[in-house]
Amino acid sequence: MIQLPKRFARFTLSALSILSALSLTFAANAPAQAADNAPTCTDPHITCGLTVLDNTGVNGLYGIGARAINAAIAANPHPDLTPIPTDAKELYSRAYRRVMVSTDIFDAPNGKPIGHLDPGFNFVNAGSVHDGWVQIRAGQWLPDSTLGVINKAVSTFSGLELPNGLPKTQFAWVLLDTRPSATPGAQPLRGLDYLKRYTLVNLFASTVVDGWTWYLIGQDQWIIQTRIAVPHPVQRPDGVSGKWVAVDLYEQTAIAYQDDTPVFVTLISSGLGKWPTTEGINKIYERHTDIKMSGDNGNPDFYYLPDVPYVMYFNAQQEALHGSYWHDGYGFRHSHGCINLSITDAKWIFQWTLDQPDASVYVYHSGVYGQGYTR
Repeated sequence: MIQLPKRFARFTLSALSILSALSLTFAANAPAQAADNAPTCTDPHITCGLTVLDNTGVNGLYGIGARAINAAIAANPHPDLTPIPTDAKELYSRAYRRVMVSTDIFDAPNGKPIGHLDPGFNFVNAGSVHDGWVQIRAGQWLPDSTLGVINKAVSTFSGLELPNGLPKTQFAWVLLDTRPSATPGAQPLRGLDYLKRYTLVNLFASTVVDGWTWYLIGQDQWIIQTRIAVPHPVQRPDGVSGKWVAVDLYEQTAIAYQDDTPVFVTLISSGLGKWPTTEGINKIYERHTDIKMSGDNGNPDFYYLPDVPYVMYFNAQQEALHGSYWHDGYGFRHSHGCINLSITDAKWIFQWTLDQPDASVYVYHSGVYGQGYTR
């Protein structure tokens, strides 16, 4: 992560006096932009550098009264959204353990070597344990000392069903435990409780400091863009109809649509810089409730992942939407190109598309990272 900027945004004195109360809900249909006729910073009734967007889609509104803004925060302090329930039986139905070191595979406890696991990112579905040995398949055993903790990284995170579409107030997930700042660009406030990872927050206004956007999430509470993920609605591409999924590589979010109506939104993890996820519009062409994934044999990047759940392949690069039991890093890039989802979310999308198994997947980016930062 980057070091937080230390300089404050520059505001007029009269604007600074009302900044702590200033907020306005974002529209759900477009990112904020400054209007061409925005007032200048010589006007004593405006807040310089602040961008807000009302629910009518009118951009660049300035000079909002403090009482009205406080009322907006008081009336809608938190998103009225509930994550879909997780199923512990589903999450922990298998004992996934990471192979921590290179090791031989044996035909029995203290038996003969019959295979080998190279160094890399390798997992096994652990079975019975006998005298310090773990069975991974019929006639295949590993020393228990070579394996990590059972289901150490399985995530309980889940996305949000949207019975009424995206809310009018823009919202975001907090990606890192964070204490808000009193003003944009300032150091976090001491004494405040941390907003925990995956907390949902409403966004009431934004401003840019040193090239980074800061969002107002409550009275006197600002948070930098690098610590949140903001789901942005996107227009349905030409030729796409019915059920489709939009994947935003910039924000690391996904929105499932029925035609033009958002019905589900969540965090994802796409390909790392060395293996970027391919952008474009494709259709799901192959589906598996679980399947083995492996690659880069003989290389340091070798990986072996058995029983990957709810897999939906969608492009010529064999990238897929699928559940991931090996990390809880949603909102950050993490994969070899696939779109990682929590197991709960992958199951939701898999089942939702059963009646349209060739649903479209639109992979795009809503912004460009700057200042050497990537998420």
